[in-house]
Amino acid sequence: MTDDIEKTSPPALPPAPRRARSVAGGLALLLSLVTLIGLGYVWYLLSYKAQIVGLDVTRSFQAQSQALIQLNTKITSLEQAQDASRKAIADLAQRQASLATANRPGRHWRVRAAADLLLIANDQLRFQHNVPLALLALHQAERALRRQGDPRLLPVRQAILQEILRLKALRRQHTSTMALDLVALAHSVRTLPLALPRAFPEKTAATVKSASLPFWRRAVDGIWQDFTGLIRIRKEPIHERALLAPKRAYFVRENLQIRLYGAQLALLEHRPALVAADLSAARRWIERYFDVKARSTQTVLAKLQDLQHKSQALKWPDISQSLHLLRRLSRAAS
Repeated sequence: MTDDIEKTSPPALPPAPRRARSVAGGLALLLSLVTLIGLGYVWYLLSYKAQIVGLDVTRSFQAQSQALIQLNTKITSLEQAQDASRKAIADLAQRQASLATANRPGRHWRVRAAADLLLIANDQLRFQHNVPLALLALHQAERALRRQGDPRLLPVRQAILQEILRLKALRRQHTSTMALDLVALAHSVRTLPLALPRAFPEKTAATVKSASLPFWRRAVDGIWQDFTGLIRIRKEPIHERALLAPKRAYFVRENLQIRLYGAQLALLEHRPALVAADLSAARRWIERYFDVKARSTQTVLAKLQDLQHKSQALKWPDISQSLHLLRRLSRAAS
């Protein structure tokens, strides 16, 4: 029975404290090694970054110093350029002052240009009767004198402005009534009666008288009449013809209307020479191709004659006062 008890009892355990101590020591040693390695790595990183930061700081400082040097050089160059520009401005101011003191009205190129423009305006109005071109030349002359800025030229500018107003008033006066009359005449052309073709008179008295003559005499007279009838000579007072044949009434009326509208356009452009030429041509065509004995035709002819007298009696204003003033001022200044 004692043997059975001995067999059933558990075996004896080995001594545990020594193994546990060895494991704990190994773990502590491992942790200390890992800690030392980590600290070394951190120290390495910190020292490397410090070197990198130091290099970056030195580089940025050098770049900023170079930028400051470049800015200083630019500032010095700008100051030198500013001084040079100030000197140039001062020289220009002195020259302008000297030119202003030594300037005379007759010697400036704008004054000479204004004198030429005034001469052109006078020539265009006196010889060509071209009011628009004369107005344009007067406006350009007044602008040139205004840019000159000389108070001694104020009388000349006032004279130019008065002449411009005269030409504008003349333009309104001419285009008010005569242009409307020409339009009315152009519309009345459509109802004018055309002239009938001319027929030669028959010699009835000669034929009656020849009946009482003998046979041989009548034969000779007949041969003579047939011979003289081959050729007929008559005088035409008007030599100019329209562009188309007078048998075609539509084209004759259209040509006459074109003449009257051309006279209106020339009147609006203030060219009395063209107005007179168109009116005289229209009068000749009416006398040639229309019935001058009709009352409507006589009315149109009378109106055309009145318009011709008005176009010949046009009085153009005198615009030479400003030119004389400018020349007198130029001679006094020189």
